[in-house]
Amino acid sequence: MKIEWKQSRFLLAYLMLVHTTAVLLVNMLGLSLMLTVPLSLLVIASLLFYCRRYGRYARTTASGQLWVDAEGFWFWSDSDGQQEGPMLLRGSVILGPVIAIYLKAAQKRFSHSLIIARDAVTAEDWRRLRVRLRDPESWE
Repeated sequence: MKIEWKQSRFLLAYLMLVHTTAVLLVNMLGLSLMLTVPLSLLVIASLLFYCRRYGRYARTTASGQLWVDAEGFWFWSDSDGQQEGPMLLRGSVILGPVIAIYLKAAQKRFSHSLIIARDAVTAEDWRRLRVRLRDPESWE
């Protein structure tokens, strides 16, 4: 199974909505200016971090591929051809328009997470990915 994804406008809209709401709530709390400004800047820094991480500003994660080999190991590569893998599927969360995939590298301590929105893949790839993630044989 091989899935190709591109940038997701849904994910960017979601990030903007959540962070804008957070800034508005911080400003509505009625805190002193000494607290409001740093908290608002922290939320804005969070927005920039997640936009960069999920591909809106960083070209390397703007698009990519995810695939599973015959032995059940997962691999992913970005648009620059950098490849990660083999990895084991640690978990996944399917939430309507978004799928979060948690992978653990076979030789490394750290895990990787991928968030794939429905608008970032084709309908057929979306269906195949959901079926694969529901299959208990694909889990570690």
